Amino acid sequence: MEAELQKLVSEVEKYISEHQKRRDEWNAKVVEHRTNRDSINGQKRELYDEIERQRTVRDQENAKAREAKVERREFNEKFYGLKDKMQEMKGGDGGHGRDKDTPEKIRRQMNGLETKYETGGFIGKEAERKFSATMKQLSRKLKELKAAQSEPGEFNEIQVELDAFHEKSEKAHEEVIRAAEDAQAAHDLMAKLRDETKRLNMDHEAAHRAFVDAKEEADSEHQQYIVAMRSVYSIRNLLQAKRDRAAGHEPTRMEARPEAQDLMSALMAGKTLSTEQLMAMKRKN
Repeated sequence: MEAELQKLVSEVEKYISEHQKRRDEWNAKVVEHRTNRDSINGQKRELYDEIERQRTVRDQENAKAREAKVERREFNEKFYGLKDKMQEMKGGDGGHGRDKDTPEKIRRQMNGLETKYETGGFIGKEAERKFSATMKQLSRKLKELKAAQSEPGEFNEIQVELDAFHEKSEKAHEEVIRAAEDAQAAHDLMAKLRDETKRLNMDHEAAHRAFVDAKEEADSEHQQYIVAMRSVYSIRNLLQAKRDRAAGHEPTRMEARPEAQDLMSALMAGKTLSTEQLMAMKRKN
């Protein structure tokens, strides 16, 4: 009987060593997967922070583009308004129509009428009267146009203003283009970062599942390890009781020493004991 129990203790101790080894291996994997999961979480936080930074850049550049568009529109309105005013002063329309009179156009009309008159194109008093009235009207209009253009200093000042408005409009336009490109670049980078976070989310889920699985395996091995340890204690108690009877001693209820109770409590709580502590628990006394 005693030999069989001793053999059983030896077998259970092997069982204890096997589960202890597997438990420690699974615990190492638990640490590995937890570290990997936490590392991925750190990368995700950095990406989220960068996405927020790029969102701020995008919004700021879009605001600058809107402001520059307003400025460009205002300078364009001032430019074309002043240009129309100058054309009116000159007697033209700035190219907005083909029927408006200009000094050159009136001169061509007068030359044409004179040529027609000299070649007999106006026969009769009524025709000659119309010719004379038309020539006087064109001559008067030509004088008015020349008078409007007789103040070059004023036109030069207006041209300086026109050039200034045009330059400011061009600068505003360049700012619109620059800000829009920077905003688009930030938006494109945000899209790439979001794709990266999706990939990291999948990696994080995989690492967490691996961590949970490893933790469950480690807990299972630890429970079997504890059961085996308690079995060894029970067998040793039986052997000690048998020896006491053989020696003529009345067997009594055997209590573990306080330090052994503390170590067993640590095992039941899931803690890992050192080799020295385990050897202390395995001593027969």
